[in-house]
Amino acid sequence: MKQALVLAGLLAAGSCNSPSTPATATTHTATAAQPAASTIQQAVAGYIKANSATFAGYEPVRWGRPVAYTKMSEATTKGLAAIQQFDKALAARAKALAEYNAALARRETSAKTEVLKMRYRNATKHNDALLATANSFAGVKDTTRLGTQLVHVYRTRAKSGVMVLDSAAFVVHNTGAVEQL
Repeated sequence: MKQALVLAGLLAAGSCNSPSTPATATTHTATAAQPAASTIQQAVAGYIKANSATFAGYEPVRWGRPVAYTKMSEATTKGLAAIQQFDKALAARAKALAEYNAALARRETSAKTEVLKMRYRNATKHNDALLATANSFAGVKDTTRLGTQLVHVYRTRAKSGVMVLDSAAFVVHNTGAVEQL
């Protein structure tokens, strides 16, 4: 109970504004750690221009708020991608196992059975490697800043020729390199 009262007091004190600072005033200053949003947007726009084949008929719609991209953010993003690849690879592994079991049930020749057995083993090894990669990103707590992440909404021309609304997340690394997530 005493902790709840202390927490409530801290929240109330934190929500008070000093008379010299209006409640609606926000200042955005560019520092070495947090570049200006326009600089980040220009870097992403340059990346899109350099990769114009991927962004056919590009028309910007809106930019998200730049946020810090840390080692923990990177681990989350890459770990999720590895898990998605693992999930896709599970279907190939299940198919290889089904083919191997069907060959055993049909009493196929040993050469054909061995080929199917090797496909299944290779699929299993591939799945194990993907799972190990995904697990290597688990538990990363490092908050070292690697760059700035920005979500961008834009219109682009689909293969059918129709303009569609799309979005992508980009990272502008501290080195200036831009990467699409």
